[in-house]
This record gives sequence, C-alpha cells and structure tokens, in this order.
Amino acid sequence: MRRAVVFLIAAAVTWGCRDAEVNAIASKCDASLRQRAEEMTRGGDTGAIEVLGKAARPLDDSHRRKLTDAGAELGQVMNELFTARIPVQKLGSVARLDFVKSLQLSQQREPLKP
Repeated sequence: MRRAVVFLIAAAVTWGCRDAEVNAIASKCDASLRQRAEEMTRGGDTGAIEVLGKAARPLDDSHRRKLTDAGAELGQVMNELFTARIPVQKLGSVARLDFVKSLQLSQQREPLKP
C-alpha cells in the first residue's frame, strides 16, 4: 500500500496529473500496469505502454475519438474490449474517461518453440 501511495505522488509530480487522473490510475489500472508506468517514469522513459482496456459499453465512433483525443493509439476493438498504445504521460487522461472501466498491462507472449 505504501508503494502505491509513493507511486501516486510521483505520478502526480512527474506527469503533472490532476487529482482526478491520479485517482483514475489508482482505481482503473491494474497493479502490473501501475508498476510498469512507475518503472518508466523513474527511468525517464516517455514511451508508450501496451494496454488492454474494458469500457462500460461497446465502443462507438464517439468513444474511439475520445480515447484518441486522450492520447491512446487504438489497436483492436471488439465490443467493449480494446487494445491501445498509451504514452506513459497520457495514462491518467485515458483512465479518467468515464466510460473506461479498467486498463491492464498487455502481456506479450513468446511463441512456443518446438
């Protein structure tokens, strides 16, 4: 718990997040995504994070536009599920969207070798 508080404070200072964005990260992002964002922030990495997201309802063009405007580069969209690349400094903006229910770190898997 203490680590989460330290991360949220660091995120607020580093990313210039507003309270609403910090709260959205804490409530909507899974632990592995928060940890990855923290690692990137500590290392000065401003790159993007691959995420899996879930919305409250199937995404229409309006929702897609709001995600894009918030900083997400959408990949696949299937009903209320979506994949996206989000710059670490934009994570709070995406999480803050009212229709976004959850965000989790996308796991990259290596193919099985014979």
